[in-house]
Amino acid sequence: MLIIEHPQDRRARRTQDAIIAAAVSLILEKGADALTIRDITERADYNRGTFYLHFPGKPELLQFLLEDFLQGLGQAYASPYANLTEVDMTGLLPSTMPVFEYIENHQDQFKALMTMHGDMALRINNVFRDYLTQDFILVTEDSEQVINYDIMLSYLVSATVGVIMHWAEVGFKYSAHYMGEQLTALINIKPTRLLIEPGQKGRTVNERMLSD
Repeated sequence: MLIIEHPQDRRARRTQDAIIAAAVSLILEKGADALTIRDITERADYNRGTFYLHFPGKPELLQFLLEDFLQGLGQAYASPYANLTEVDMTGLLPSTMPVFEYIENHQDQFKALMTMHGDMALRINNVFRDYLTQDFILVTEDSEQVINYDIMLSYLVSATVGVIMHWAEVGFKYSAHYMGEQLTALINIKPTRLLIEPGQKGRTVNERMLSD
């Protein structure tokens, strides 16, 4: 990460956060390509010298936005397991709420990154896979079918990332808590049949019963 080192006191971090917030808001308004350092400093109410104390230039700032978000997301995912030796996967996983809450708290940064990187789903997928390919063992129900770990991992991670991306696509209209509950239910409640009824909008049986 090409960031100029400087004392990480509270004032410096507040200044850095203000520059980042200004850049994010401008990216959402006009796009990253049109973004200039002058735009950022005017929005953040700092001079160019202050900007250069924190970032060598615009490319480094944009790279920092990406790496900072992914690093924070990875920490939200991994830190709940730091002092655990076993987790019951039939309930709410320790990482589920922290991940959704982190994204909810950084949704503007996430939106801005999605305008710049069309592969954000893959990047998030890789963050989760990196953590799950070390120090974890998945225990499955007794079955004659041998489950390949890599395939199961791909299924679980892809499901999680898919739900996250859908949440972003609908403008984060649901709360982090609701999304965490929904993901947990999706992983543990397996559909058993698919009914084909012409004219029906895609929904679950429970949703249909509630609306009828």
